[in-house]
Amino acid sequence: MTWHVVSLAGTSDKFTPRLRKGDDALIVPFEIPGHGETIQSSVSDTLSNHSLSLSPNPHDLLNAAIAAYTADVRIPRSGAFENWTRDIRLYLSVRDVSPWSEASKTLEDLLSFLTGDHWTVKVRKAPKSYGFHPKKRRKPIELKTNTVCLFSGGLDSFIGAVDAIETLGSIALVGHHSAGGGATSRSQGLSLAALRTVYSEDLTPFLQFWVSPPKGQQHVSETSTRGRSIMFFGLGVAVASAVSADRLVVPENGLISLNVPLTESRLGSYTTRTTHPYVVTLVRKLLGELQIDVEPTLPYRFQTKGEMVSNCRNQSVIRAGLKATMSCSHPSANRFTARNPNIHCGYCIPCIIRRSAIRASVKRDPTEYAFVDLSQPLKGQRGSDIRAMRLALNRYLTRPPRIGNLLVAGPLPASDDELSKYLGVFSRGLDEVRRFLARYR
Repeated sequence: MTWHVVSLAGTSDKFTPRLRKGDDALIVPFEIPGHGETIQSSVSDTLSNHSLSLSPNPHDLLNAAIAAYTADVRIPRSGAFENWTRDIRLYLSVRDVSPWSEASKTLEDLLSFLTGDHWTVKVRKAPKSYGFHPKKRRKPIELKTNTVCLFSGGLDSFIGAVDAIETLGSIALVGHHSAGGGATSRSQGLSLAALRTVYSEDLTPFLQFWVSPPKGQQHVSETSTRGRSIMFFGLGVAVASAVSADRLVVPENGLISLNVPLTESRLGSYTTRTTHPYVVTLVRKLLGELQIDVEPTLPYRFQTKGEMVSNCRNQSVIRAGLKATMSCSHPSANRFTARNPNIHCGYCIPCIIRRSAIRASVKRDPTEYAFVDLSQPLKGQRGSDIRAMRLALNRYLTRPPRIGNLLVAGPLPASDDELSKYLGVFSRGLDEVRRFLARYR
């Protein structure tokens, strides 16, 4: 079956797709008060609080990103091919159709790579009455920066913010969480508080967005939210274009970015593909086609996590802020076994890489982990990540990694020199983990 995801732009947009037998539709309305499926979000208020306006192309791209995210979390994978690959047709309503003739194809490639589904993007002209109408604020918060940095609340984004402030003097931070807050919102708040013990609010303006897709009649909520990546980019690009910043900093270490599967059965499960070099290449291509003058950059693509910590431009800030950051892939999973429901589990892949990095750089780790001693057997699925990691480490010890191993996760548009650097950061990242796990036999 095919899911038809329809983005409606305002009350005048009456578009209805033609459905074949067995198909279904998901409506994603924007600026339609009273509509039962209206997107709930803080986007308009957050931008208005900072007196920011969006031009048509960045606004349409953000709507496309929110619609794709909505589809990802609300269209069930059960019943799809192998209970995974969905067939999704996304109908976008945009103000300027002409640049989307090529951009729609790039967006298809980007969404397909991010989510593992088959996407088709159809574009139509939005009603003339539709546009971005921010609320007027008496005392808007003025942004005095020309650099934007994605801020997830993780260790890498914390280092990225510190380095950018130390280098450039100020930076606008962009965060996202689901409605109701949760561990992601809490970690962003704690990380921001740690930054502001040293840097003033003027140097660290934080635009935190939340977006809540409608649940629809089936009340589905998919746990695999790979589409969140495109929305994070959409928000970052929107803010960057609104403040006339030409650079969007995407802080992520090279080992995680490469997303190399640990075993053949875990293709793509290493982590999300948010910062894979191919994703960033496609995002750059998409922005160029839409004539949006923002350049996403991966400044740490050739550094391990441990090297990021060691090379941070303000060591006192990073050491004091370590405990505030969140790297765990499922912090809420330990709410029944730990006093703090948002602590790190200690055994997932991001936790293992974090622990290895801190051990390799600052030695003492102040982070609280639900499971500290990894030499003890972990029951059920809890032990799957560390078992896969040990298998990969043993395999690469016998046969060192090659470029072909990196390409399993996706294309790497790069020069020979860059490919060599990618291979180097992958090997060094594995070495960090190997030295750490050697303590737990």
